[in-house]
Amino acid sequence: MDATFETIGLEVPSEKAINFLAERAENQGEPTQLLRRGAVLHGRCWKLGEGLEVWTVLYESETGDVFYANCRPGFRARFMQRIAPWALTEYDEEGEAVIHGYWDGTDTEVLFELQNLTEVGASGFRAPALQVGLCGLAYRARVCSREMNSRWVPLEKASPSRAAHENDWILRGRVIAFKPLRNPLSGSELYWIYLDLSGLKLEVLVNTRTLSGGELAVGATLSAEVWLQGHVFDDQALRLRYEGVDPAGTPENFWSRFSRTN
Repeated sequence: MDATFETIGLEVPSEKAINFLAERAENQGEPTQLLRRGAVLHGRCWKLGEGLEVWTVLYESETGDVFYANCRPGFRARFMQRIAPWALTEYDEEGEAVIHGYWDGTDTEVLFELQNLTEVGASGFRAPALQVGLCGLAYRARVCSREMNSRWVPLEKASPSRAAHENDWILRGRVIAFKPLRNPLSGSELYWIYLDLSGLKLEVLVNTRTLSGGELAVGATLSAEVWLQGHVFDDQALRLRYEGVDPAGTPENFWSRFSRTN
């Protein structure tokens, strides 16, 4: 069974089940495409509701041959993060891309699966800083019985035997907010959880079947192992999110974001 799909409440116990899911995403998803070194990546985003998604990618070679490359779960994060500096690595024939960088203004590393490469296109990757929505899809999570220090470590470093992907992380943080969700396709019960990791904030999606420990509550400490994924906001997405001037902001806060590079 593919554990990443279970994080959003879908059971795919076999390769046949994954292929069936990919076929549904291909038929029902929103199409996007991106030209890459003579080839074409055909993306499909099947929006299930509640922010849950299934992404599939087809790879079309220069000779016109088309084959299925990738099918993966996704979740559109509620909040936006700023990543700088950053580097993008693409695995075109596998239908995947990852971004490696740092939370802006910190030395905290982040590496995540990029969901919407075909949706954003080349124009979304020209800025020195990326605006992204990040959410960790939890393989397992536990509400700790006592308050503990925050943690953010690559899973392959903390527990190599349990790490299946380079973007697997182990984390621990304080619950700022949470909300129950239901997968509209399977009916599975999920939790959207917003965590404070010592000043850094991250969204985590947890299947209630994989949640253990005490009662989930604001202020509780949550520990989890997650598959980190995210979406880049392009100019159009940023404009749609604009809600006017923040009355709590000051001119000093605005100008402090600019600095000379020469």
